[in-house]
Amino acid sequence: MNILLITPGINKKFNDNYYAYKYIANINNNVLAISNKENINKGGKLEESPEFETDGTLVIHRTYKSIREQQSFIKRLSHMKKIETLVSDFSPDVIFCEEISNLKFAVELKRKYKVPIVLRTEFAFNKKYPYRSMGRLLKIFKNSITGDRLPIFIGSIIWSWAYANSDAIISCYHDDTLIQPVIKNTPFYYVPWPCYHPKISVTCEKFKYRAIFIGAFDPHKNLQEFLITIPKLLNESPLEEFIIVGSGEHINIIEKLKERFPESITYYKSLSRKKCLELIQSSYFSYSPAIRGGWGFIGDSWAMKAPIVITHNHYGFNDNIDSIVASQENIVERVNRLYENETEYEKIVEGGYTRYTEKHTAEAVGDSFLKICQDCIGRLDKLKTK
Repeated sequence: MNILLITPGINKKFNDNYYAYKYIANINNNVLAISNKENINKGGKLEESPEFETDGTLVIHRTYKSIREQQSFIKRLSHMKKIETLVSDFSPDVIFCEEISNLKFAVELKRKYKVPIVLRTEFAFNKKYPYRSMGRLLKIFKNSITGDRLPIFIGSIIWSWAYANSDAIISCYHDDTLIQPVIKNTPFYYVPWPCYHPKISVTCEKFKYRAIFIGAFDPHKNLQEFLITIPKLLNESPLEEFIIVGSGEHINIIEKLKERFPESITYYKSLSRKKCLELIQSSYFSYSPAIRGGWGFIGDSWAMKAPIVITHNHYGFNDNIDSIVASQENIVERVNRLYENETEYEKIVEGGYTRYTEKHTAEAVGDSFLKICQDCIGRLDKLKTK
């Protein structure tokens, strides 16, 4: 199968999805990626990738400088001749489009090459939470007169267009499975965010009194919860050290914690991937207060056999099976049970690791992507023969 991938950034250093596509390419498929050079790493720094790169049968052309340039119709026109030559020579069977912001580009190519589109997005549009998807765009239309009504109306129109022009839609967000598709003839799938890990052995010593959080300090990570829960955990549970790795607009919360507990809070702005995994591996448990997202850290915790403690069930967590689903009110009680009951601890460790291996590896996610692409091609072939 020849898969044309349109993605707003692909780089093995920054993006776990790279390895899902690499896996697909490794099992007798060809993947041609059209992307951009600029990437923003977890430390917030801008780094450029090479314009051209090959990794077996995964071929990447970073034709555009930035995501903004890739999404600009005028800029696309200036590169269209090169793109058309690449795509014509490749002869795609399916277009795999990452994010709705790239869909117009994908539709332009679909009209020319008569192949199906699979749209993959982190979040699908939801009228209850209209800013979860396309938040920056839709917030422009929010005002004191119409409130959320105008953004919801515009979001609904955009997503109706997306369903009408896609042959399948994939969301990475677990709760999107509860959303009824706007157009019922467009299949809707949930496929989790993949996790990829360099080959490090799971042999680090566990520090029983250490816990960890890793992630960007964005609003949806809900870090203000730490101001309530971390003091309680340090004072009322065996926890002695809490490691925080990340950066972002809510750094002031971490600074307050560090000032209050200088001996117990260890903070790193940025670390290598390998070092992050080693720290997770050595921690007795991971803790995420996020109300959504944070999937990479969650998957890493499962893979590194550190039980994940969460306070908002936004990822289909199974309490006492693959995670501890706690609350601000009972988190101390739940963590203390982890320390007191080794059998329960090991059960949650193995439950999380099993979920990771079955659903969240690059191979598991890649297989799901491939099956959805094959189904789309099959449905189109049936329509052609009618």
